Amino acid sequence: MKRLIIAVLILAFMLSAVACGNGTPAVTTDPATDAPVTDAPVVTEPAVNEGAFKAGVYTATSSYAAEGMNMTWNFVLTLKADGSFTLANDAGEVKGEGTYALAGDHYEMKFNDDRTGAFVVTADGKLKMTADMPYGIATIQLALVGDIIFSFSADVPADTEADTTAAGGEAATGFAVAAGNYSAEYEKVSAMAGTVVYKYSATVGEDGTFAYSVTFAMGGQNMDGSSAKGTFKIDGGKFIFTDSEGNVTEGKVTAENTIVISLKASQMASTPYEVTFTPAVPTVAAGVYTAAYEKVSAMAGTVVYNYTAIVGEDGTFAYSVTFAMGGQNMEGSSANGTFKIDGDKLIFTDSEGNVTEGKVTADNTFVISLKASQMASSPYEVTFTLAEDEK
Repeated sequence: MKRLIIAVLILAFMLSAVACGNGTPAVTTDPATDAPVTDAPVVTEPAVNEGAFKAGVYTATSSYAAEGMNMTWNFVLTLKADGSFTLANDAGEVKGEGTYALAGDHYEMKFNDDRTGAFVVTADGKLKMTADMPYGIATIQLALVGDIIFSFSADVPADTEADTTAAGGEAATGFAVAAGNYSAEYEKVSAMAGTVVYKYSATVGEDGTFAYSVTFAMGGQNMDGSSAKGTFKIDGGKFIFTDSEGNVTEGKVTAENTIVISLKASQMASTPYEVTFTPAVPTVAAGVYTAAYEKVSAMAGTVVYNYTAIVGEDGTFAYSVTFAMGGQNMEGSSANGTFKIDGDKLIFTDSEGNVTEGKVTADNTFVISLKASQMASSPYEVTFTLAEDEK
């Protein structure tokens, strides 16, 4: 009962200290230098990832001292490769559970009770909390205790770690790299060339192949940069690329379909740039597109419906259909309106407010179901590609 009362008092203190002014650091003056001196806890950089993350068991110690109260916490943070975590004390009492994931330049933690935390990986592989840390029913405030830095202690015990292998492109981290097209960018700023954006394109093959190429603009000209092809394998959280000349480059799989790797951008670049590949989002350029649908019936024989669509830079979309029947050229259905792209969806809204959703399957290629003629009982699904004279 006594321990429970103490815990409640500590909780009340931790949650109210800042609001009540107890967390405000005392400021005094150094007699030797007349410079102000504060007892504020130290909160240091970095605020972004600088090192490589490794799943495992991490430990940290934090303390707080105030008049009549001294507290020390010994934390044990277990980060599993499947993206789940457990926060406990050194007695093994669980103080929080949830999931974690890479979020740009840091990692975010979501506790099962919907509270959140965040950390970054320092250059030496330690984990530094960058947000107040939920702990049991309390929240430990960095403004009061300063940096909370976790050091790697051990691998996750085998009996608590799911056995995931690299078979089929599945990383031991629980993250997969699906076959498909990927993209990345690196922005380089220099006094001589100004700002140059290197656009990386990569293809991950189901057969274990990997290829990448780079394009960039310099001096008003579009240029081709470096390129290479070869094979890849996933080993734990590592993405290992071996090019056709036998050179090995090791990257890492940091999230689902997310590869971080350092690859050469151009012959002018003295060192490779670290880029983050994510699945490429196909684009649809303005222009004229064509599609065709072949209909075979006992009455009319074979009829080919030729679709033409115009995609405007201003978001307009129009299509029309022509076909031949009984030796005569005929006009089919037509409509105009607007379109928008949402992820890989192409959403067409005609002038009467009817909405038709299609899918962008590759650059300048989309699949959508559109009416061909008044005789057709239902729309036909067709694949539009950029007209030959537009390429």
